[in-house]
Amino acid sequence: MVPNPAKKTAQADLRKARLALSQAEAAIGIALEESKRTSLVKFKTQNAELTAITEKARSEVDRLGQEVHDIPTRVPLNSIRPEAVLMDEERKLVTHAIRMSTYKAESALARMIAPICPMDEARALLREAFNCAGDLQIVDGALEIRIDPLSAPRRTSVLVSLCEQLTSSKTCYPETNLVMRFSVKDRPGIS
Repeated sequence: MVPNPAKKTAQADLRKARLALSQAEAAIGIALEESKRTSLVKFKTQNAELTAITEKARSEVDRLGQEVHDIPTRVPLNSIRPEAVLMDEERKLVTHAIRMSTYKAESALARMIAPICPMDEARALLREAFNCAGDLQIVDGALEIRIDPLSAPRRTSVLVSLCEQLTSSKTCYPETNLVMRFSVKDRPGIS
């Protein structure tokens, strides 16, 4: 069972109808205030229009409220997306393990640059760095990883610091004897 998207849409329509009702009721209130300064005949004609609009809005709110009430909150997944299937338990566990490992790796990298920038900014910087293009080359028995500069010079300087820390760890690429060396490409005009 999954949340019903039809209910969410109906609830949004109900919110809009309630807003229209409150605006109509506010208009009646304003008309009542102004009626103290105008004639009674003029107020009755204005009030008839406003009352009709308000009653129409109220009936729409009632209708949509009943419609929202009648729509089930949760429905079977196959009724919404027939092609979707639930993952097997093993596959789901592997997926969660990968996500947790990725989060832990990102957290470790964020802690490495925490002295330079705040943790929330560090995570944003890392997301940008993960999406950057770069070059991989094997040079003198080492795997050179050259990353393109980031969007701002300040962010690029933080990335340079991270690359220096990662290179100083002398980590080998898995199942090889290639030591990884990280660097950031030079951007013309930026020192």
